[in-house]
Amino acid sequence: MYKKNRIKEMIDNGEIPLGMQCFTGDPALIEIMGLTGFDYVMLDSEHSGNDPRAMETLIRAADSVGLTSFVRVPQATDEASIHRALEAGAMGVYLPEVDSVEDVKKAAEAAFYYPKGNRGICPSVRAAHYNPDTFVDYAAWNNNEIMLVPMIENPSALADLENIFAHPDVHMAVFAEGDYGFSVGEGMDLLTGTKVKEAYQQVLATGAKHNVAVIGGPVLAADPDSCRQAIEAGVRVFSIGLDSVVFRSACQAMAAALDKGTQGTKFSRPEKKNWGFAP
Repeated sequence: MYKKNRIKEMIDNGEIPLGMQCFTGDPALIEIMGLTGFDYVMLDSEHSGNDPRAMETLIRAADSVGLTSFVRVPQATDEASIHRALEAGAMGVYLPEVDSVEDVKKAAEAAFYYPKGNRGICPSVRAAHYNPDTFVDYAAWNNNEIMLVPMIENPSALADLENIFAHPDVHMAVFAEGDYGFSVGEGMDLLTGTKVKEAYQQVLATGAKHNVAVIGGPVLAADPDSCRQAIEAGVRVFSIGLDSVVFRSACQAMAAALDKGTQGTKFSRPEKKNWGFAP
């Protein structure tokens, strides 16, 4: 009755899942991801205007094209947002700014039903098929299939990494090199920064030790070589692109093509404007 978590199955089968971050909240873009070979979508509600209460429409769009949905909640221990994301049908939650295993334990309390957690029951939700008669089956399914995805973004998390990755409900994790770089004074150097590279290697090694799949890959500029290098480094789940950034890149390329195409003709292009925004 309830579908298996395809991403968990892919990891267990040695397959490489591909996902994208969704900031726009546009169901058409989510459908396009599913139609072009992506396996999952991470619906952001930490940095974007997406509200965990209104995720059902986006998750339905993902379901229609075979995408597995995850929701990044605003805070790792935000109990209400975890409830709403899972009740809308998400197969897991990304936990931002995890500081220690205690944050993961609190998230687990909110995500799982007794005996794994302390989540309150409610059969009149989408994930439970609005059916009180099968709620016991749904609760058991939830406890087996839902994934908690801690995001390693600061030195506090790195200091407790062994315990975080040893938690029995952690099967997948993110190393956020951008956030980590800012937290250690390396700015946007990403994986070229010394401290970030050292932390990245620690995350990969600890993930391999505890059988936790590390999410990564060339987020902003993917090509076959960079993808292969990430796999060789130990990345097991790929997250490539943010929908708004991908669209911006496509728009920039189109505008640049026309700018170049008008050179040497009697036509010209207007000077670019920022319309009040920083470049």
